[in-house]
This record gives sequence, structure tokens and C-alpha cells, in this order.
Amino acid sequence: MKAIVPSLSSRTFTEMTSRLYADQLDDEALAYLTGPERLLTEETIASHRFGVVRSPEPGHEHLRGYLSIPYLTPSGECISIRFRRLGDGNGPKYLSVAGDIPRPYGTDALEWGTRNIVITEGEFDRAMAIQCGLPAVGIPGANAWDPIWRRLVVQFDAVFILHDDDEAGRELVAKVANSGLDNVRPIPMTGGDVTSYFSLHGRDGLRAKLGA
Repeated sequence: MKAIVPSLSSRTFTEMTSRLYADQLDDEALAYLTGPERLLTEETIASHRFGVVRSPEPGHEHLRGYLSIPYLTPSGECISIRFRRLGDGNGPKYLSVAGDIPRPYGTDALEWGTRNIVITEGEFDRAMAIQCGLPAVGIPGANAWDPIWRRLVVQFDAVFILHDDDEAGRELVAKVANSGLDNVRPIPMTGGDVTSYFSLHGRDGLRAKLGA
């Protein structure tokens, strides 16, 4: 199993690689991220350091053509990268580096000093929530919640879970609540997920859903 805290050499490689892939972001990848499927602004894309694998680093040859999703610490250092297939095609939609472990995404939001925190399913929905001014942390998939992560959010008055409007989303809510939290506030994204809800109701509509 890969260490929770990567070694210095691993962190150095991952940080360098995340910046190389961000520099490789091209018109095709940018069109996907800003287009109707993701609706992200270029400012949001840059702040999350999203990129694309055009010239793979050693060991990443099978990731050519995938989007890169860096996991940044509150200080801005990349300690892990997850990859998402760009558009339709064969193979898994999401991939991680061999031996990597699931981590909460966007933990800088935990240090905003807010009374409440938002949890989303997936990295791109987290980026959308941030774009709408919400302090959000992403979970890399509805089945990825680790009960130990409760320690990160137990201090907040409310944990708003912007869950997908499906069975997997409702199961995520149950997993979070059953990890020993009594501050969970489920917010179903009626008809889809955070991004689809934003596309129909806009920034103000998404914030209003939480009473923000």
C-alpha cells in the first residue's frame, strides 16, 4: 500500500508532473472543461491546475489523452494525481497511479474558516462548487468515503453533502452519517449532479439550495 504521506522523491515527481500536464492543456481539453459538460471558467481550471497528458512522463504512457486532476494540499503542493478520460472512448473513465490511495480532494477549503463545509461527489463537481463560492471538498466517487475522514469535518456546524440524485448518492450520505457525524445535511442535486444543477439554475440557484 502506498504511504499516506508520500516520500520526498514521490512528491517532487508528482509536483513536477502536475505542472507539466497543466502546461500541456490544449484547445481540445479546454473546450471540454469550459463546455456544456463541465462549465468551468478558465480561472477555475487554472486554480485547480487541471491539465492533459499529451507527452506522458515515464510510467504514464497508458494515460495519454487523459485529463490530469492534481490533488493539491492547502499550501498548493501536489501530492497525488488522478486521471479522467477526455471525452468518450474505450477504457476506464477514471484512473489513478498504481498503489495510490483514495484521498479527499481540495482540502484547502477546510481552512477557509467557515462554520459549514460542503462535500461533493467527484473532483469536477468540487471545482464547480468552489466556482460558486462554496467551501467544498470532493470525494473521489460515491463509494470512496473512509470513516476516518470524519475527523476532517466533525468540527463544522453543518456538512452539506451535494449528492447525485441517484441511489449511489444516497448511499454516500448514509456512509458519511454512519461514520459518527450528526451534522450531515443531505442536499440532493435534483435531476443529476452539481454541474447539471448549476447548468439549469446558475450560481445563485445552487447557493440558494443550501440557503447560502
